[in-house]
Amino acid sequence: MKSGAGSPFEDDFDVDDDAEGNETGEEAKQADQIDTETQVIETANQDTEALPFKYRRDSVQDERSHANFFLRDEAESRVEEIVDTMDDIFASESVYKIDVCEAIVLAANDESRTVEDELRKMGYGMK
Repeated sequence: MKSGAGSPFEDDFDVDDDAEGNETGEEAKQADQIDTETQVIETANQDTEALPFKYRRDSVQDERSHANFFLRDEAESRVEEIVDTMDDIFASESVYKIDVCEAIVLAANDESRTVEDELRKMGYGMK
């Protein structure tokens, strides 16, 4: 090209200083929004962790590993009796057998703990 002659496409590639400022402002707004969303999520996670187990889980199996154990008929009927008793105590809500079994194990380790107490720690009786 001759000296002094410009490209016919030169203007297409120039970025206006105002446009750059707007993009930076938009990027800053997006960054602020992301920071705010992150703070909201972190706060929600902290609030969720403060909830009793029953209310922070999505299903009865959440935060539990699978453990098979085998019971004789006598023990199995005793578990069913305890589930029925806990259903009566917590009449306004359904008591899951898996929660009762876990409460039995936790309460069995300490004489001062009961199945009912363990279920209350899980969040039963809060309605």
